[in-house]
Amino acid sequence: MTAPERSASFRRRRAGWACLVTVALLAAATVPVSATTGDGGGFSDVGEGLHTPAIEALAEMGVFTGTECEEGFCPRDPVERWVMAVWLIRVLGSEVEATGTSRFADVDAALWWSPYAEELADREITKGCETDPLLLYCPEVTVTRAQMASFLERAFDLEPAEPAGFGDVTEGSTHAADIDALAAAGITKGCETDPLLYCPSKPVTREEMATFLHRALRHQEEAAGSGPVEISDDVPDVDLTDMSTGDTVNLRSVFTGDKAVMFWFWAEW
Repeated sequence: MTAPERSASFRRRRAGWACLVTVALLAAATVPVSATTGDGGGFSDVGEGLHTPAIEALAEMGVFTGTECEEGFCPRDPVERWVMAVWLIRVLGSEVEATGTSRFADVDAALWWSPYAEELADREITKGCETDPLLLYCPEVTVTRAQMASFLERAFDLEPAEPAGFGDVTEGSTHAADIDALAAAGITKGCETDPLLYCPSKPVTREEMATFLHRALRHQEEAAGSGPVEISDDVPDVDLTDMSTGDTVNLRSVFTGDKAVMFWFWAEW
């Protein structure tokens, strides 16, 4: 058979073949929560306590780099809005680039953390603190627990929830729905239990913020699913050959891992 005949024969066979195309995508939207190190995150002012595991886990992820204080971590100091921008964007796993510009009149674009505030605005997690006459971010202002709830609700796209029953949260107020969503997700339990209170106007401390972020990450991981992937019976138990390498793999064995999203379809060549 001549080369043209072989080519024509191949084309005729190819036209009748069904090619199974598979794609397995890892769910990269969730940043894995690191294991704790037992050293207070490397901070001399962080001892054993309720918030220590969260501080250690986020320190291992590099969340706090550049936001330390002279004493180390300063766990009981309130969180400022510029620090919130850095921590949130890093926890979300986003890369930032300096553009030399800032939409906020009170944020110098030359500051190293400026791109984090820009990314926070790009993601619509913040709308700034003032809009008239200029758009401001108020970077040095501390974050209240009510504001923190709205930051986290937008950042992690939390599900709406019924009122949590906090005695100091007025239903229908600016941050009320976000506070309820935070409670339903298990990220907050309030500041008091008898009676049940949230303390919405109280500033968030750095150690508290670490715990809130850590819980939000855990909630995101659980929502994404941590169990084994269930493979549909519709996925054929067949062997596929990689034409570029000659390697053969069973189709159903491709879909492994605990965070795989699967798409497959038949296509005529």
